[in-house]
Amino acid sequence: MFPLTTHFDELDKKIRPPKDRLQAAVELPAKVRSYLKEHEQFETLAPHTVLVGSYAQHLCVGDVKDVDFLVKVDGDPEDNVPEAKGLVLRLKEALDALPAALGFDGFAGVDIERARRSVHVYIQGRDFHLDVVPCIAPDGFDSPLYVPDRGFDKWIPSHPVGFVSLLTDLTSEHGDKVRLLGRLLKHFRNYQMATRRPKSYWLGALLVHHIQNTLDLSQPIAVAFRDLVDAIYRQYAPLLGRTDDATPNIPDPLLGHNISWNWGRSQFETFMHRLDDGRNWANKALDADDRDTAVRWWQKAFGPEYFPAEVMDAAKTLAAMAAPGAAYVSGSGRISASRPSSGPSIVAPPTTFHGQEA
Repeated sequence: MFPLTTHFDELDKKIRPPKDRLQAAVELPAKVRSYLKEHEQFETLAPHTVLVGSYAQHLCVGDVKDVDFLVKVDGDPEDNVPEAKGLVLRLKEALDALPAALGFDGFAGVDIERARRSVHVYIQGRDFHLDVVPCIAPDGFDSPLYVPDRGFDKWIPSHPVGFVSLLTDLTSEHGDKVRLLGRLLKHFRNYQMATRRPKSYWLGALLVHHIQNTLDLSQPIAVAFRDLVDAIYRQYAPLLGRTDDATPNIPDPLLGHNISWNWGRSQFETFMHRLDDGRNWANKALDADDRDTAVRWWQKAFGPEYFPAEVMDAAKTLAAMAAPGAAYVSGSGRISASRPSSGPSIVAPPTTFHGQEA
């Protein structure tokens, strides 16, 4: 077996958002959050807003173009006060004045529209999306809260900050492989599926379920990824044989309700076919008799432009770092010059670079 640890490290670097997009993810949401905090007609409650979604979870891949955040308002979700549908409309009205307030007029168009549970803001000049989600949080953001469902005109339970905390706890327990697996699964979905993609939160829920129940994260990341896609496929393969329009009921990792209720049958079947391809390619890569063959199979899964054929320069850099007291190896096999902030690690022994990865 060729674990190709350095190749996967380089893959992770390639799929992460570039620095300028991360900077936009810091700057633009902060301006909108500040605007809403100070808005006189649309009243919010302290601490007013909090980031959620893939950005807050550190699971962003590719050219990050969207950030989600919650806006805390007063109300009683049981009595639908304020009315869920009306509250989304009032939030849109408040955000309609956003372009002029932030000075976007004249250099970058801003599109603002209502979504089912949020108001969507698209800043054309920066090609950046914001989903602004109002919520009623009786016990604060760190506890279960309620978000509006405009279609059903009611408030429904959610716990997005709790999911961020859950990922943090799992990372503390298992190390960097937790979020790395999440990024790899999302990139695999994006690369293999131009359309009909399952939602990121569904993938996150599946990731958490299998980390908690089936995966052995002491294995190299290549094996862990193969085991993840194989476990998800096996979990739902029985549904493929049914003649009805059955799709998975993916439970919310914290609240337990079905979060994939609107997954269409054809979209589900497409995802399963891609998973089946992925687990077959991964098996062939892990069973390969030579490194080049293993690389080619992984490139089918992740794309040759993302999964490097050569990592000689990276391997030389890592080998140069591997001196006693100067380099540390994390549980994921990643080498760094300082001890990782979370998860187990060991001090690297003296190493001589021979031009090949073990």
